Amino acid sequence: MEFIKELGTLALGSRIKNLSESLMRDMTRVYKEQDIDFEPRWFTFFQLVLQKKEITVTQIARELNQTHPAVVQVINILEKKKLIITKKDKADNRKRLVKLSNKGKQLAEELAPLWEVVQTVTNEILNESAPDLLDKISKVEKTLQHKSTYQRIKEKIIQRTIDEMEFTEYEKKYLKDFQQLNEDWLNSYLELTEYDIKTLSDPYNEIIKKDGNIFLLISEEKVIGTYALQRVSTKVCELSKFTIKKEFRGWKLGERMLKQAIEKAKDLKYESIVLLTHPKLKEATKLYRKTGFEIIPGHPDLTDKTGRCSIYMQLVL
Repeated sequence: MEFIKELGTLALGSRIKNLSESLMRDMTRVYKEQDIDFEPRWFTFFQLVLQKKEITVTQIARELNQTHPAVVQVINILEKKKLIITKKDKADNRKRLVKLSNKGKQLAEELAPLWEVVQTVTNEILNESAPDLLDKISKVEKTLQHKSTYQRIKEKIIQRTIDEMEFTEYEKKYLKDFQQLNEDWLNSYLELTEYDIKTLSDPYNEIIKKDGNIFLLISEEKVIGTYALQRVSTKVCELSKFTIKKEFRGWKLGERMLKQAIEKAKDLKYESIVLLTHPKLKEATKLYRKTGFEIIPGHPDLTDKTGRCSIYMQLVL
């Protein structure tokens, strides 16, 4: 126990679980010594049905914050013990109504004096140690309802991964990754054209040797995202091959990559960036607009070699 205390908040779940199990063990012992066939884990369920008189399975799950299968499991046990009765809702046959049987109501009357004692003892424990414990538990529950522990941990892991990512310029060793990311993206939303295949199969000659630049977003030596700045004229570059690995989408990496692309274009002394997008790519177009790109009717120095009937957009730097 001392070791768990030393772990502090890292072992919070374990300490709460141990406390809960201790309380449950004591109540199991009390019921057994009183020769009552009842388990502590049924208490909240039993009390809810007792107070509501009649209630659906879905309502029970919602009120007790439990899964539907967990509620059904308790229902099956108490039904076998003939403590509850279930029936279909006349108004909706899909719903199952639960209420206490006569035997269940009788048991509730027998248990009432014992539960009063339990409540008195519990209040004594709290008054001696933590009078505001229930209020604090309510605050923790409310906090977790707003955002769960899982969500919070996931966000921290994502942020740490993002912080460790870095940009690097294209090298031959990244050829397969560059090809795969762009091919997967195109196959998911549009289609590969001959121009795409030619460019992706030889990015060095098709982009870099033509005064273009390719940048890669790397995480743990793996390519997460790519983009290219292809020279259109001395003052204009085209943003292309802009994609992020599927499992990393939704991490707002697109914003980071786009911001970096804009800074690179400025470093390379370009005065504007143009790009070709497509009506199907709604999220990408939304991101471009958010960053300041505007739709233009076309550009005299840029033609759509893919034949996709693309939308032209431009950002003046």
